[in-house]
Amino acid sequence: MTHYRTHRIFNIFVLFTFVICVCGDLQDFLDLQHRRPHQPATNFDDNEFDQEMEETQQVEDDHGWDFGNLRREGQLGSAPVLPKTSNISYIFDPNIKWDKNWTSTSTLGQLSAVDIDPAGNIAIFCRRTRVWGQDTFATNNKFDPRNGPIPENVVVLLNKEGKKIIEWGSNTFYLPHGLTIDGDGNYWLTDVAMHMVLKFASSEIDKNTEALKKAEASGPRRETTIDLNDLFRDSIVKPSLALGDPFEPGNDDQRFCKPTAVAVMKNGDFFVSDGYCNSRVIKFNPKGERISQFGRAWLAGVHHQPSAYSLYVPHALALAEDLGFLYVADRENGRILCFHAQNESFHREYRHPAVGSRVYSVAYAKGRIYTVNGNDYLQSFHVRGYSLDVNSGDVVSQFGPGEDMKAPHDLAVSRDGREIYVVELDSHDVYRFLQAGTSPPPGASTEKAPPKHGPKLLTSTTIGEEPKKVGSVTIALITIISSTIVIGLCIAVAALVARCQKRGCLLSVRRKSYWESDRKENFKLSRVLESRQGKKGFRRFDKRPNTKDFSKLNTEPETSEDERGEESLII
Repeated sequence: MTHYRTHRIFNIFVLFTFVICVCGDLQDFLDLQHRRPHQPATNFDDNEFDQEMEETQQVEDDHGWDFGNLRREGQLGSAPVLPKTSNISYIFDPNIKWDKNWTSTSTLGQLSAVDIDPAGNIAIFCRRTRVWGQDTFATNNKFDPRNGPIPENVVVLLNKEGKKIIEWGSNTFYLPHGLTIDGDGNYWLTDVAMHMVLKFASSEIDKNTEALKKAEASGPRRETTIDLNDLFRDSIVKPSLALGDPFEPGNDDQRFCKPTAVAVMKNGDFFVSDGYCNSRVIKFNPKGERISQFGRAWLAGVHHQPSAYSLYVPHALALAEDLGFLYVADRENGRILCFHAQNESFHREYRHPAVGSRVYSVAYAKGRIYTVNGNDYLQSFHVRGYSLDVNSGDVVSQFGPGEDMKAPHDLAVSRDGREIYVVELDSHDVYRFLQAGTSPPPGASTEKAPPKHGPKLLTSTTIGEEPKKVGSVTIALITIISSTIVIGLCIAVAALVARCQKRGCLLSVRRKSYWESDRKENFKLSRVLESRQGKKGFRRFDKRPNTKDFSKLNTEPETSEDERGEESLII
């Protein structure tokens, strides 16, 4: 009986393992049927990039163009022609309201970037009295350091009411561009004149708060001597990490050429968009050591359509770590590119005719992508802010200060999506928009893993069509039904096997039963010994057992079929 129970438990365990494997394989199969095939991570080596740069240089020589200035001014070529926008609605979203009385920034000069710190305060990166003009850079993209750093503070921190908390950065920066504040409150800033990326620790800023306030009270102080070996000698707040060769543009592991933005991951790794000259995105570890890079230059008029890794000016970056994505604003190509943050493989492209052919910045919050656009001097578009659904790419909302903006350069969105800030480059305006509560679309919740498949692209010339979208509910129902059928079938088979074993209708059971009964029969004393009473009461054997009968005795363990020979055949 114990043997039967053990055998039954073993069969049920095998069948249970089989069910688990089948269900797992089924789920994987369903996922694979609707999972988007991603391109492998592509890193371009020096030979490929040199070839691309040689082609670029040849075009420059033939036409006498300076691509650095032309790209900045937006005068070179245009993005692929977009569909007509006559049937698109341009009504502002009533749920996104402009806070017109927030603050005034008329004294800050050109506003280059904006971001929100972990406490909800708003930081603005400005240029004060310095302007990026036609003669700011030489033809080789070099800035003359003898112009000196900006004497005023260029980083201004405001609270939600628009009141200034602190400002800093005097005599440190030459031409500010990108600003990012990570989850620990550290500032990551790019300077296109210095061709550098600088990190300022939040602890360093807090430590020098009193000194910063005293310097602000005494007014700006211009430094007349520049020490290239100690650039931050006169800076109150000194960088904890400085990447790049000061004032030396380049395209290698140590040098940048007008870097535009930074995006920082939670583990400390960060991305740098080396935008205006090199058209690449580089990934670094927390120590500032390069991990990888992707991207190559794309020239309108030289190449037809840009591929996923052909960038014009990667102007801004944004991370959606809950989805595992990195978004790149490819400015002159009028698109937002989405890459996997772990291996930089391409995921999809966002492009919409309402946005136009110039995308200046990108941000992400709660399943929506936010962006601001600009005119391309060849076509006219409504210049404003847009929010796109992360799955479909459709324009969900449009927002602005009651009318179109002039030249928005950057935007920042709070993590809950309720606050949106946009800075204008030339009009020196900063806008604050308040958005009513938004719910993330299905599959884009910040609490869930990224969806394993994406919807069809809006406008993509390089990627094939996406498979039909299948909802997670449908997959779950199919999995449950299939699992139920398989489990029921396995239980029925297990019950049938156990019943047959109990009745002895299986060949192995009958064979074992035969030998068991024969063994018991041979060990009965009544068959071996027969007692007979003698005259004197002595017990003796009537007859001795036949030695031939001992062949039927089986006191050894059961042998294999090969050892039994003919007997197994008879049985």
